[in-house]
Amino acid sequence: MNPSEQNPRLRYVYDRDTGYEAELRLTAALSALVPTDDLVHPDHRLFQIAHLVTEYSWVAIHHTLCDIATDLERDDTVPALRLIRRAKQLAAWPVNSIRLLIDSLPQASFLQMRAGFPEGSSGLDSPGARAVRKAAHVVWEVFEKTLVDHNLSFPELMPATRPGYSGDPGAALLSEVAMELHRFDSVMVEWKQVHLNMVWQLLGGHPGVSEDTAAPSDRPTSMRGRPLADLERLAVRPLFPRLWQESTAMYRSFGGDTDLAYRYRHDTSKEIQ
Repeated sequence: MNPSEQNPRLRYVYDRDTGYEAELRLTAALSALVPTDDLVHPDHRLFQIAHLVTEYSWVAIHHTLCDIATDLERDDTVPALRLIRRAKQLAAWPVNSIRLLIDSLPQASFLQMRAGFPEGSSGLDSPGARAVRKAAHVVWEVFEKTLVDHNLSFPELMPATRPGYSGDPGAALLSEVAMELHRFDSVMVEWKQVHLNMVWQLLGGHPGVSEDTAAPSDRPTSMRGRPLADLERLAVRPLFPRLWQESTAMYRSFGGDTDLAYRYRHDTSKEIQ
């Protein structure tokens, strides 16, 4: 890692042929890091590790989604539910990696590093994010088939999420699957939006700033030369659109299209703003 370090107590030593390192393939994993002598900036290692942690997270989430699809195909709802909760927790890692960069990476440091990146480098080329998106679509297709096999539709399923539901236990369990998929998707959307916030912070171009709004052609672009509008569109694109549509449907079922929105109705029918 830093073999030229003169102080042996500051030298990072690995590849010691231990069982621990062999089992984890730790030597290969650490060898992917840029050596200290080759770092182009003091924050270079932080930037690389944050992205590698994110990519490892995508691998773990993808693997979990594959297992979820298998369990749902077998109608093993309980193990599938446990795995969805695991995927939700795994999805917090990329969010935390972005927050770490937001909290500790100065804009000047990022811009200095970015100037040395290979042309065309872009997070949109992440193999992990692409794999997660495709696997999530498979999970959704299997889940929809599971509902059909149980003679359930979404309008019938979502009421089972209400407190006090005493209907079909199978419907209640599948409604829990739907809610956990939605919560997992919420964390994935959170990652996209936190990432977008980091881009606005480190590159500029926030759409709420008047000078950027007045001259959109002058807004920063990605390493591909694409406008920030591309990233802004992706930031609100969920993995499971139908679940978000059902949120709207549930809202409307509670009077969301009337003046009940954002109000509390007392038994006396008096409304308080």
